[in-house]
Amino acid sequence: IEGHAKISVYLDDAGEVEDARFHVVEFRGFEKFCEGRPMWEMAGITARICGICPVSHLLASAKTGDKIQAVQIPPAGEKLRRMMNLGQITQSHALSFFHLSSPDFLLGWDSDPAKRNVFGLIAADPDLARSGIRLRQFGQKVIELLGAKKIHPAWSIPGGV
Repeated sequence: IEGHAKISVYLDDAGEVEDARFHVVEFRGFEKFCEGRPMWEMAGITARICGICPVSHLLASAKTGDKIQAVQIPPAGEKLRRMMNLGQITQSHALSFFHLSSPDFLLGWDSDPAKRNVFGLIAADPDLARSGIRLRQFGQKVIELLGAKKIHPAWSIPGGV
């Protein structure tokens, strides 16, 4: 999630998890400024919901427009959308693992928290850190080549690309 959220876990009398709830605790408002807008603008607007996974929102919106119009996009368009999505998956997973998770996993939970970050990882294993950065750059380059921008491409539209 981009922003803040919380999880509420409810236990039964035996201390076992009975229920769990995920709460988004801040108003983002994207729904409000989408109301009344033409359908063909939605992909470009919804791509701006998140800077980490803009392609996911872009393609979900375009695919929804495809369904509303009952259109089948050409095979080449489907392949281009898929390629952009694979670029998104690559850059997002590289960011998540190498920049956010790997310091905990690779430096250890018991390492100094002040050094258990991406800079600590760079100091401990510069080649691995560089590989993670390059992998993310590769995914972003795929997105940029197809969508003209690495972040917030407004490239796919309902009925095509």
